[in-house]
Amino acid sequence: MNATRRGLLAAGLPLPIIRAARAQDWPAGRTIRVLVGYPAGGPTDLVARLVAAGLRDAIGAPVIVENRGGASGSIGAVAAARAEPDGTTLWLGPVQTQVLNPLLMRNISYDPLKDFVGIGTVAALPNALVVNPRTLDVRSVQELIERGKREPGALTYGTYGAGSSPHMFAVLLQKIAGFEALQVPYQGSAPASTALLAGDISFLFDNITTTVAQAQGGRVRPLAVTSRRRSPAMPSVPTMEEAGVPGFNLNFWFALYAPVQTPAPIVARLREALARAVATPEFAQQLAARGADPFVTPEAELQSFFESEARSWAALVRDAGLRPE
Repeated sequence: MNATRRGLLAAGLPLPIIRAARAQDWPAGRTIRVLVGYPAGGPTDLVARLVAAGLRDAIGAPVIVENRGGASGSIGAVAAARAEPDGTTLWLGPVQTQVLNPLLMRNISYDPLKDFVGIGTVAALPNALVVNPRTLDVRSVQELIERGKREPGALTYGTYGAGSSPHMFAVLLQKIAGFEALQVPYQGSAPASTALLAGDISFLFDNITTTVAQAQGGRVRPLAVTSRRRSPAMPSVPTMEEAGVPGFNLNFWFALYAPVQTPAPIVARLREALARAVATPEFAQQLAARGADPFVTPEAELQSFFESEARSWAALVRDAGLRPE
């Protein structure tokens, strides 16, 4: 306990005043942790490391990334939500943990809208539907659909677990196109991608960062991207709508959060630091190299954006006939 906190407690001052006093000299040489709910090497981890580097430069304090993988990111989300709200523990939450998990997983022990305060959105990243051309010779989404219809249940697809975005995307594709494939869950993007390369699964909705590198080497064949527009990272690859799957416009976004009771002065400083970090040309260049784009939501619209996303994805889940597992 520092001297300021001891003195305030001795004076009988309540906790909110203590927190306000501590916020005045934040971070006071302390290390800031950015928790990530997935293994190292995946898209959320990569974005988190870019954010951490930007915050480190903007704040002038050590910022590290700590991976807490498992349960489609929920283990890390719970750890971040329950962390001391002192500005030293932050959460890099993708749409998966902040929107999809509450819709598709039973008994999760955190509430994305109530347990966190948004610092800001940072990036958007489309996924790509990919196959291993050495083990599945299809050259378009329609050929994949035809194979699935011709051989019901023969195709397999990788996910990051039940309710993960690749699971969601694959179920939507099957629902719209009218075929069935078998889900094979993995712990994250990296092991799922490895399984595709090994020929253990037929297709995968993988992050575009991984897809670009593997497609350049001919190890995977991208069939389509999930966003509304084509990705500048792969301009020759059609969108899902262009590939004949109407209504398939889904982006994977990332946002930085703090535990909900983090003092307002610290939240304000974090927002200022994040705004400076994501506005630099270096940040945009690093994202572009990974197939992602900066995605900044004005502070006044941040909470309404999160709420709108929750409603939109809930409608998609309902229309697809998905239920919590």
